[in-house]
Amino acid sequence: MGTVGGERTVGVLYDAGSAGAAEVAAAARFCGAELFLVVDRASAHVRELLPVLTRRFALCDITGLDAHDAAMAVAVFVPDGLLTFSEHRMELTSVIAAALGIPYWHTPAVTGRLVDKLQQRRTFAEAGLDDLPFALVADAADLDAALDTVGLPAVLKPRRGAGGRLVHRLDSVSGARAAVAACADAAPGADLLVEALLPGDPGAAGAQWGDYVSVETAVHRRECQPLCVTGKFPLVEPFRERGSFVPHTLDASLAECAEDLAEAAIGALDISDGIVHTELKLTADGPRLIEVNGRLGGLVGDVVRRGSGFDLVAAAMRLALGLPVPDSPRFEGVTYQYTLLPPARGTRQRPAAGPEDLSARLDGLRHLPGVDLADLTTAAALPTDPRDGAGARLGYLQGRTADHAELARLATAIAELCRPVPGTV
Repeated sequence: MGTVGGERTVGVLYDAGSAGAAEVAAAARFCGAELFLVVDRASAHVRELLPVLTRRFALCDITGLDAHDAAMAVAVFVPDGLLTFSEHRMELTSVIAAALGIPYWHTPAVTGRLVDKLQQRRTFAEAGLDDLPFALVADAADLDAALDTVGLPAVLKPRRGAGGRLVHRLDSVSGARAAVAACADAAPGADLLVEALLPGDPGAAGAQWGDYVSVETAVHRRECQPLCVTGKFPLVEPFRERGSFVPHTLDASLAECAEDLAEAAIGALDISDGIVHTELKLTADGPRLIEVNGRLGGLVGDVVRRGSGFDLVAAAMRLALGLPVPDSPRFEGVTYQYTLLPPARGTRQRPAAGPEDLSARLDGLRHLPGVDLADLTTAAALPTDPRDGAGARLGYLQGRTADHAELARLATAIAELCRPVPGTV
């Protein structure tokens, strides 16, 4: 991909997200850009890493500052570009970029459509891209009218949020009321969105794979360059992501349809620059829009880098500096990341046989052919709550296989080793 040329400075509003501090630093070195991180100690993630960040990075500390003063603090670093890899920092990044006249990040208006799932659905409907029924639930009193509009089965999700947190499947009115109450307990006052459930086509990607994909697109001055379509493992109840792999398993025409729909959604949202992560459901009628994120997708950068050597974090950095991305990933074999998730409530997860201690489970996973890394360090934090979505990981596996058939066999072996059994979470 190469260096950016000349002396350019890029600022990253840092928080928990799709790229860690080390990945950001490596991308800046690869691009030849001067890097600083914008940090807010109100974030628990930032506070935890602050000693390391202080030693290794130039920091712009905006703790306690309003948006105007934060922009003035960032201006001291004279950035040529700003970006974030965190959903939590999307809006502030757009406000600061606008205040400093930096054109290569989403405007506040565009960012509003990216972080607000209701605005997105309205935008897609107005553009004729999707006619999926949806309705806002501002409080429990709105639920009956929302269900009349949308019908059942449906999906309940926070109007704003990421990582699949507090996403529920609704199959009955009583279940819907319980789900709304659970969301109100976990996030008081938060608006919710009810959408019709999109039925997946199990044959689109293959019966052993998830019925959805994501598309990473590089956008430079409104020109879209599809970088990759990422395949998925099947979702875990209710809508938790098991992991990703590259390359995908779609036929060429379906992959092209997915890329075209992602580009149409990007145009409807009026995105001009940046890496865009578009999630699509594979249905019998073709790909349908789930949502669009105006940043790199979670864990996608890692799996693409391991599978091709292509650095999506560096690509995002180039776009934030107003530069195009000159190439695209090319994959050899199949590379994956498989997330170990807590089972549905009412079950617990353990190996099918043998001792239940962590070391035995870890050894069993590590010795599976095709596993390069098994990290179960978070397992000690049990119990985890499946309602936390991607935030409730027990650990993850990384590796490579020769082909998709080998990956399917490996996924079956992993599932058997971590088979849920009756019990209590």
